[in-house]
Amino acid sequence: MKLSKIFLSVFIIFATNLFAKGMPEEFYQIKNIKETKSYFFKYLYKMIKNENNKILEERTFVKTMLNSNLLNINANSEEFLRLLKLKKKYRIKKLFDLTSYMKKIDIIPPSMSLAQAAVESGWGKSRFIKEANNIFGHWTYNSEIGMIPEQRKDEDKHFIRIFKTLQASISAYMLNLNRNKAYKSFHKERYKMRIANKELSGLALSQTMLNYSGIGEEYLSILKIVIKKNKLETYDKKFYQEIKK
Repeated sequence: MKLSKIFLSVFIIFATNLFAKGMPEEFYQIKNIKETKSYFFKYLYKMIKNENNKILEERTFVKTMLNSNLLNINANSEEFLRLLKLKKKYRIKKLFDLTSYMKKIDIIPPSMSLAQAAVESGWGKSRFIKEANNIFGHWTYNSEIGMIPEQRKDEDKHFIRIFKTLQASISAYMLNLNRNKAYKSFHKERYKMRIANKELSGLALSQTMLNYSGIGEEYLSILKIVIKKNKLETYDKKFYQEIKK
């Protein structure tokens, strides 16, 4: 038993050192607060944009497929198999229910993602992002891919998830928001905006994140302040302009 625990500890340390790098080293050398924030937002925006583009591609695929003649769908085709994978990935109940897909397969506004990244990672300087590439405070109960939080109680069993890259952390964050029923109000409000042909507002949608943090309403207020004070909605506009090109 003792040997297995030692082996597990060594494995976790090895995995952490092998994969986790956090923000670039030059980021941690910046002393000016304004410059630190600017670097943080610009650096993560590129990754957020990449993940959102992947989601938009999935969204377009599903929309195109389910808007076609369903009677002509070949159950052995690559397209059909991909639809099955997306159904499982996003936890969709009915295979051909387009509305359910459209509610769950959609972007996370950059302003909201950046605000949560800043809050959850202590502006990129928390232990979790430095040692585990964990930007958004993701938990896991799998000890092989997690590190023990410093103040974890003896009776608790959760670990802080270790990601190979920051990009992987962002991908997991977006998938969590998109498929977890704890964020049903987020799905609902985002879909309303889509139906009304409005650009998705990160500021408005951030106010549906009540279940993301244990501090409740205070968390929503913090996100609103971070978005407004740092003018993060400019990243929403930037993203929408870029995808229209």
